[in-house]
Amino acid sequence: MPIADLHCDLLAYLASEEGRTIFDPDPHCSLPQLQEGGVNLQTLAIYTETGKKSVALAEKQFTIFRTLPKLYPEAFAHLQELKIPTRSKKIHIVAAIENASGLCGEGENLENAFTRLDQYRESAGPLLYLSLTWNQENRFGGGNQSKAGLKVDGERMLDYLDGSGISIDLSHTSDALASDILNYLDKKRLSITPIASHSNFRKICNHPRNLTDEIAKEIFDRGGVIGLNFFKMFVGKTFPDDFMRQVDYARSIGGFRHLCLGADYFYDKDFPLILQPFVPFFYPPFGDASTYPAFFAYLNERFTQAELKKLAYQNLASFFLRERKKR
Repeated sequence: MPIADLHCDLLAYLASEEGRTIFDPDPHCSLPQLQEGGVNLQTLAIYTETGKKSVALAEKQFTIFRTLPKLYPEAFAHLQELKIPTRSKKIHIVAAIENASGLCGEGENLENAFTRLDQYRESAGPLLYLSLTWNQENRFGGGNQSKAGLKVDGERMLDYLDGSGISIDLSHTSDALASDILNYLDKKRLSITPIASHSNFRKICNHPRNLTDEIAKEIFDRGGVIGLNFFKMFVGKTFPDDFMRQVDYARSIGGFRHLCLGADYFYDKDFPLILQPFVPFFYPPFGDASTYPAFFAYLNERFTQAELKKLAYQNLASFFLRERKKR
């Protein structure tokens, strides 16, 4: 069964320290792990925190993204259009921007963000989605650890994205920012689809990174998708029951056909010491990209094969089809 995933941080792992390779198991999404897990499409996030080095780090990650198929032509290929190539043996990769601070520093002219965005699209192919923020507040709005909503620069970024085919990612927004974005899309009648690339449901696990029912249903109603996150702090404290409850809950609120995978695999030890007591960040049975077959074998207890195929790749394929029609 082909696997299509909406989010991992392999690029950030590779860019953060010299000598790291795609064969290292540490980021939980190495090339061997992706291959063993049957991953056919992998979204590679351009992840940066907001700071003085945000733009430079994003540029480094884009360079790595562009060169992966050249360095490993038997393993990787850039996704050329929004389709899931289910019959290919290669892992097709597509880029996404996790935090718009990677496009523009806090004190820069905002036009620089638009210039860089256009350059990345020209050199790296389609960009699947963009998040205005990461955890903290920035010039665009409030991250999930803040209370701030949409700011003027965030509005200007949304205006620029209109008609681009790039979705707006709500995974790292504050509740206020998510609501403001949806209201602004309506107010300006912007053709931008909201998604949550790597978030779960707050009713199952009460964490600000997870979605309220109100926001989740808005994503469903607007034709977006939600990527199921495997990070145990967002899944819940009871393993494996909370995994099943997360998937079940999507079905119970009418959103199963919008549920995809957004495992969010990353390198645990790149994160602050305060979080290290929680390492490993992923429940070991489903702790890296090689474990997708085990994950689907577990879900097979309650879901049909047809439903599992939808979660594995067909729901995302349907989303891609809807987006192509909009263009």
